[in-house]
Amino acid sequence: MKKTCTKCKSVKDISMFFRNKYKTDGRQSHCKVCHNKVTKKWRENNPDKYSKYNCSPKRNKAMRKKSKMRSRKHRHDMSDGYIRYVMTHHTDLKPEDITDEMIEIYKLNLKIKRKLGLTKKLKPIE
Repeated sequence: MKKTCTKCKSVKDISMFFRNKYKTDGRQSHCKVCHNKVTKKWRENNPDKYSKYNCSPKRNKAMRKKSKMRSRKHRHDMSDGYIRYVMTHHTDLKPEDITDEMIEIYKLNLKIKRKLGLTKKLKPIE
């Protein structure tokens, strides 16, 4: 399958375009070569922004691992802060609207669901 790049106007194979699920054909409108040129130019013109977002692969791996561990740890957490966080993200309530009684009821509800196996099975973190 072929596609025309909107930047260089050349017809290329569809594999020469990055994927983009928001486009009708599922690919970017400009080819990988043009995309790389634009990206390189942006990096040169914005070194401060690039250095802010650019991380070494080692750091990225460590951050992903830390983030994954943190999220798994919180799934077993039953602290008031965690319950308040869950309630604000799963309901239309604001943190200031949540009372201590509501937190206790939600904790009991969550414990019951976990006992009955109505939530995802999670391995405890040691």
